[in-house]
Amino acid sequence: MKKILALAVVSLAIALPMTASAQFGNLLGGNKSSSGGGADLSGLQTQLVRNYAAAGKDVLVANGHIGDALGIKLQSIDASATSDSLSASDLESRDKAISANAQSVSDALKKGATLKDGEAKKTYAKGLLSLAIGLKKYIGLRSDAQNFANGLTSASPLQLPGLQAGAYVAKTLPSSVSTLTDVLKNAVDFAKSNGVAVPADATSVL
Repeated sequence: MKKILALAVVSLAIALPMTASAQFGNLLGGNKSSSGGGADLSGLQTQLVRNYAAAGKDVLVANGHIGDALGIKLQSIDASATSDSLSASDLESRDKAISANAQSVSDALKKGATLKDGEAKKTYAKGLLSLAIGLKKYIGLRSDAQNFANGLTSASPLQLPGLQAGAYVAKTLPSSVSTLTDVLKNAVDFAKSNGVAVPADATSVL
């Protein structure tokens, strides 16, 4: 039962990194000297959002592996969730898809789903690796997100409508990093207690 509850915490927490964070205000109040007032916000946004989208795909893959390991069918993913679109609305759709599938995993655990065999353990380990890769990418985005958020403080009101995707990422990223770190720690602990081979990347990123 303790093992089931531990994995439940892991899977449920996967839903949390993609929720909007009130820490956006902290980002905007950061050190403005790091932003470079005349920075190309459009170019920075493209890089920031593209990398955020890539990290989101890794978390989607992680959810899929964990679901497979538990033998449950996850909700179908809308095309926008796996596309390379850089719009704020598509990023939000992807984040909702991640949350929905994580909830499906959590619901299955409440009904007693477990890792049943060696193959399931291998699949769960793949999920760990995807989580680690996603977390590493999120961590790598912190400087760009801070610079972008600082830049928004001096951006023209006419620019803001075209910077929504970057603003969404800057708003969401702090909680993504914090929560995914806890998720991975719990996931690794569960793996060790259930005889799952833990990928080296999953421990090194922590």
